Amino acid sequence: MTGDRRFGARAFAWLLAAGLLVLVPGAAEPAGRLEIQAELDQRQIAVGEAATITLTVTAEGVDIPPVTLPPVAGVTVERLGESQGFSWINGRVTRTLTVAFRLHPSDVGDVTIPEVSVRSGDAAARSMPLILHVGKALPPARGGTSELFARVVLDKNRAYWNEGIIAHFTLYSRVQIEGVQSWDPPDAVGFWTEVMGPPRTGRVAINGVPYAASELRVTYFPTRTGRLKIGPGRVHLRVIRRIAQPDPWSMLGMPEEQVEDVTLETGTVPVEVMPLPPGGPSSFKGAVGDYSMDVHVDRASLHAGEPVTVTTTVRGVGNVASAGDPDVTTSVPARSYAGGVITSIDRSGERLRGERRRDATFIPETTGGMAVLPVRYTWFDPEARRYRTQISDSIHILVEPPGAGADSGRASRPIEPVAALRAKPGRRGHLTMEAPPGSRALAMASLLGYGAALVGVSLRRRAERDPRRRLAVALESLLARLHAIGGAPADRAVAATRIGAMVRHAVGLRYDIDVEGLPAREALDRARAAGASDDDRREVEELLASLDRLAFAPPDSRAAKGIPERKAAERLLRRYLRELT
Repeated sequence: MTGDRRFGARAFAWLLAAGLLVLVPGAAEPAGRLEIQAELDQRQIAVGEAATITLTVTAEGVDIPPVTLPPVAGVTVERLGESQGFSWINGRVTRTLTVAFRLHPSDVGDVTIPEVSVRSGDAAARSMPLILHVGKALPPARGGTSELFARVVLDKNRAYWNEGIIAHFTLYSRVQIEGVQSWDPPDAVGFWTEVMGPPRTGRVAINGVPYAASELRVTYFPTRTGRLKIGPGRVHLRVIRRIAQPDPWSMLGMPEEQVEDVTLETGTVPVEVMPLPPGGPSSFKGAVGDYSMDVHVDRASLHAGEPVTVTTTVRGVGNVASAGDPDVTTSVPARSYAGGVITSIDRSGERLRGERRRDATFIPETTGGMAVLPVRYTWFDPEARRYRTQISDSIHILVEPPGAGADSGRASRPIEPVAALRAKPGRRGHLTMEAPPGSRALAMASLLGYGAALVGVSLRRRAERDPRRRLAVALESLLARLHAIGGAPADRAVAATRIGAMVRHAVGLRYDIDVEGLPAREALDRARAAGASDDDRREVEELLASLDRLAFAPPDSRAAKGIPERKAAERLLRRYLRELT
């Protein structure tokens, strides 16, 4: 009994120690991550108006800290509210806290909002300081009154070359307007201009006075550096004014309505345009904003002399028309032809978005393996103030020998009627129209064979209508092609490329997805979305990586390699075949 008690005490001590290790912060999980971002809804306002600043805190692995805004000189701060959220990804909990404050400046000038610092445990973060430009509240003198005026406000007054600047041209009215106003935004000198959709309408309060507001948003991309200006912008409208009658007995004293054509003009706003930092990568083509890139090919295997098209798609926020196209190269010499560029622009959101698509066609002349080398695309991120580069995966393409042409020795010849057999041999024998006994047996056997063929075709068509059977048949054919791959050690590179193409094809058949021309990573992502397990995805990824190393290894080091990869591919295909049948 004493020994049992001692063993139980030791076990309890071990469990207690393990529990303490789990409960101690940071003992069982890596250090946490803490971030905070500050964002203004507008960078320029007038005295009497308000701006909203939003602070977003992201905490991963640590408790989320409270957030307060430091005092801002000359500004009354009003806390609007907060919201929280969380997500669970790969066993890690990420929490977010969003707090909004309203800023009421009391004087004209630039208001500096200091950085906001937060801390939770050993993790700390701080936001970037922001600048709020506060202008005069008086309307422009040209064509405006206290009841009807126009104004232009920019979201920023300092920007980098080719960085988007959003100008808000707004018409404020307390009078009745007939029809729809017509804006005439200027094509400012030194800017590329894009109008962001039709005007937006609503109601706002300025100095406590309500106005009907109509806002036109225009994005300007500076094409040169230095001190530039945006504006003035003009708006044309028709105003209905009521004029009181001097004679109270005229028309029972009802006021008279008069339509008046009015043209209002906004002021001008200076903009300081800064040059991009030096030291940009060679792959930088002039894109400024927030971008991403996709690379696809239209086929994964072809014959020598046939074309393959590589499509690069650049999309994101910014002036996509001047974003440039990435360079595409191949691992072996091939004739290349540049296709046209298709650009689409989305003006419906808060920022100008777009997509730029370009095709490049390559025609390889030699058989074996060809790869689209990693494509690099670089853009300048004005928020982070640095260059960013995205690199795609290598895309391997199997180039098979040219297809056989027409065989001239087997050209079609006219088929003459077959003469009936003679009753007896010899020059004097006579012809008869009766079929010989052997031909009757042959005809009967042909009829039986034809009936059996019809039954076989019916059964095969019934099997082909089963989707899983159809995929299994395709896998069997792929497995037979895999067995036929062989050759001398000098052909290991070609064999590795062919096996890699077969493995990708097998993944598409197993999960009934289209992976033609996709990079390995994207094909595996589609397979995972179709139900592939993490173990299966990892096995295919390791096999493809091993085949890539084999395909591009020096010739003298490939002699003793290739057999394990081929056996691994065969095991994978057989497993897929068992799962489908």
